[in-house]
Amino acid sequence: MQPSDQDLVSQAANGDGAAFHELVDRHAASLFRAALSMTRSRDDAEDVMQEALIGAHRGLKRFDGRSSVKTWLTSIVMRQAAKGWHKSRRSREALSIHSASEEHQTIDDAAMGIDPATADADTRMDLMAVLQKLSEDHRQIIVLREIQGLSYEEIARVLNIPRGTVESRIHRARLDLRERLKAYAPR
Repeated sequence: MQPSDQDLVSQAANGDGAAFHELVDRHAASLFRAALSMTRSRDDAEDVMQEALIGAHRGLKRFDGRSSVKTWLTSIVMRQAAKGWHKSRRSREALSIHSASEEHQTIDDAAMGIDPATADADTRMDLMAVLQKLSEDHRQIIVLREIQGLSYEEIARVLNIPRGTVESRIHRARLDLRERLKAYAPR
C-alpha cells in the first residue's frame, strides 16, 4: 500500500528525502503544466518549478493539512509564477501572434495535457498565445480550473480568495478568453 500524500509530507518534514522525492514525483506533471501555463517559456516554467519545490521543501513543517497536498503545492507554484511575472513586468513587450507562436512551439502536448491525435497544433499555439495575453488574475483562474482541474473550493484556497470571487473571476476570465479567441477563429 502506498503512503498518502499527508504521510509523505510528515515523513519528509522529519528528514526523509525519499518521501519528498516521491511526493514530487506524484505531482510533478500537474505542477509543471500549471507553471508552463503561467510563464512565457519552458525555461521559465522550469525555474518556477525549481523555486517552488525549494519553497515547498522549506515549508514542509509548516504544512497544516487544511488543504490537500496538491492544492498546497499548486499554490506555491502559482505564487512563484506570479513573482516571476511581476519581476518581468517592465521587461515584457507586446508580442505579435507569430512571435508568440514561435516562442511556444517547444511546448509538448503531453506537458499541457493535450491529446495530439485530436488537437490541431495551430490551435494549441493560438491558445497559448492568447493565454499569455490575459491578465494575471484571469490566466491564473483559467489555469487552475481548466488545466489543473481544481474545484472552486481548491481554487479559493490556492488563491486565498472567497469562493464567490472564484466564481465571478472564472466567469469573467472565460468571457475574456472567448472574446480573444474569436480573433483566431478560421474565417
